[in-house]
Amino acid sequence: MFAGFGPLDTLGVILSFFFTILVLLYAFGDNTFFRLAIHIFIGVAAGYAGAVALRGVLLPRLSNLTNIQFFIAIGMVALLVMKISPRTAFLGNPVSGLLVGVGAAIAIGGAIQGTLIPQVAGASNFYNPELLWQSVQRSDFATVMRLIFEGSVVLVGTISTLVHFHFSAKHVPDQIPQQPSAIRVIGWVGQAFIAITFGVLFAGVYSATLVALVERLYFIKDFVFNLPSLIQ
Repeated sequence: MFAGFGPLDTLGVILSFFFTILVLLYAFGDNTFFRLAIHIFIGVAAGYAGAVALRGVLLPRLSNLTNIQFFIAIGMVALLVMKISPRTAFLGNPVSGLLVGVGAAIAIGGAIQGTLIPQVAGASNFYNPELLWQSVQRSDFATVMRLIFEGSVVLVGTISTLVHFHFSAKHVPDQIPQQPSAIRVIGWVGQAFIAITFGVLFAGVYSATLVALVERLYFIKDFVFNLPSLIQ
């Protein structure tokens, strides 16, 4: 497996082996070696992400700015730096508010365009009149029933999940505010769909974790068996 490796490749394989062992030591509980490996991973990942952002995003955009835009950008960065000290933190509040507002607008727009609208479109696709009519013409009533059932499940899941996040309640004097009974029942159905979704996601994450664990165990086996040829 490791035949023909150069010095740097060999060093990388050795470091990979030791870091894999350090991470797997977490199976015996939280310990110093595991924390050392995690700190190194986080530091390397943060440094790499910062370098990529600096080289691929910040510097190219700064080079394309006009003089006025450049000075505005530098001024906003300087105001953000003022938030380091509690005495001058108020100077950076307008810039922070601008960043939060723009970020929230982008997040909401992305959620609507990337999640809500595709979800509604996906639910409506199961009620495709053309496909249903073609199935009726072929007397394929099994397909018709399947399309109606699948569309109904998707539609009920979408609506009930959205209703589950409806938190408004009717205020009654001297009583605890409560949601209408219909909203609570539909919300319970949505909660069931959410629980199923989380279960599926957890199963997927668990499967991916097992695959990664098996791959690392095979790597350790190959490293041990090929260690004599690696150090030659």
